[in-house]
Amino acid sequence: MIRRRQSVLNAQQKWDRYAKGIPSVLAGTSIAKAMLIPRADEIIRLLGIGPGKSYLDIGCGTAAYARLLSTRANASPPVTVDLSSKSLPNMIAWPEKLPFTADSFDCVTALHFVRRFEDDVVEAFASELARILAPGGAAIVLEFGPVKSRKLNLLHQHLLSVGCSEVELRGWGRLGALFAEKGFVSIELLELGPYVLPPIPRTAMLMKKR
Repeated sequence: MIRRRQSVLNAQQKWDRYAKGIPSVLAGTSIAKAMLIPRADEIIRLLGIGPGKSYLDIGCGTAAYARLLSTRANASPPVTVDLSSKSLPNMIAWPEKLPFTADSFDCVTALHFVRRFEDDVVEAFASELARILAPGGAAIVLEFGPVKSRKLNLLHQHLLSVGCSEVELRGWGRLGALFAEKGFVSIELLELGPYVLPPIPRTAMLMKKR
């Protein structure tokens, strides 16, 4: 576990050094994030982000997209979590143990975050997500997915490896199985495209808690 965490941190630190460059700074803006993850209004509607609702973004990066969602929804500023302080989060945390009490948040997003972790870590993260989600709350997990071509998958993994010690491209069946039987009343497959940048398929899920 310690060795795996160190490799993740090393990859994140490499990304942090790269992120000081102009291209990456531009990529961290709300406009660029909106191109990377379109249909912000649909995400707001699905999660119910709005006044009086608590919103957490896990793997926030610059937190530009989380702020975009909360501002557009007239909601309170989001709570943001990431692996490194360089990413400008409110808190630093690992996905297996989130630093929040049970039933803390009405709305949660984890966008382009879980691909860097092995299945057992993602499964533990799913349990934590169910724990911190308030009754009646909802969460969206979105990640790059696989295609049928092995060669394309290898290319996509290489392109997406910046900031990751490894890259796991999971389809709906594999990702959904990791979140099953964790305390969610429903898990739904979402289509939040079209995705322009980069033109790689995504797997998106909506989880709700009773």
